[in-house]
Amino acid sequence: MLSAQFINLYRQIETIIDQRMAGRSRKHASAIMEYLADPESRPVRSDLEVAREIRNIIMHNADESGEPVVEPSQGITDALARVLEYIKKPPLALTFATPANDILCARVNDLALPLMRAMRKRGFSHTPIMEADRMMGVFSSYTLFSFMTDNTGALIDEKTRINAFAEYLPIERHEPERYLFMDEQATYADIKHAFEDRRQRNSRLAAVFITESGGPDQPLLGMITPWDALGRVSNVTEET
Repeated sequence: MLSAQFINLYRQIETIIDQRMAGRSRKHASAIMEYLADPESRPVRSDLEVAREIRNIIMHNADESGEPVVEPSQGITDALARVLEYIKKPPLALTFATPANDILCARVNDLALPLMRAMRKRGFSHTPIMEADRMMGVFSSYTLFSFMTDNTGALIDEKTRINAFAEYLPIERHEPERYLFMDEQATYADIKHAFEDRRQRNSRLAAVFITESGGPDQPLLGMITPWDALGRVSNVTEET
């Protein structure tokens, strides 16, 4: 019967989502409801919502002989199978990251003020500093704040170059901010979980950088901000 196949698919989906959300705070007791509220579910949300309603009818309603009062169609069963495949393989983080060619980058010999003006104009708060196509640090608002507080009376003029901030560029110097490197196979779920992780209370994850195998000494493939992970993904996954 299709109903048995349908319920089996639904249970597999529940199990995968439950495992993925283990240890995380949840707003819903139901794993399916939690997933439906997540931007990741956008491409399959409609089919999964219909399937959830059918599942509830099958499980909680029966005729006098104990048989389900509805039988799922082949179409919705096939759709649920596609939902399962999607959940087994979430979209890659790179599909919604800012690609390397679009990232505002700079080098240590670049002038500082033009970079800051470009960051303000484009709404960027973090700019990777590159050296021989490898990232050697990040210039951010915190970089400027640290420099000014440690160098009272210092002036930044049209001749000031990024190397004036060299001491504050390495990612380990951004004390209230954190940066992670992940490999190109990192999924949306991996990235979203990283941004939602509250265990390091004294710092926030400012950006995730994607390289081939997650090494900081490799060419940059993309950059992901909290907005990418929690907002922009909704639009990107809708198009895929």
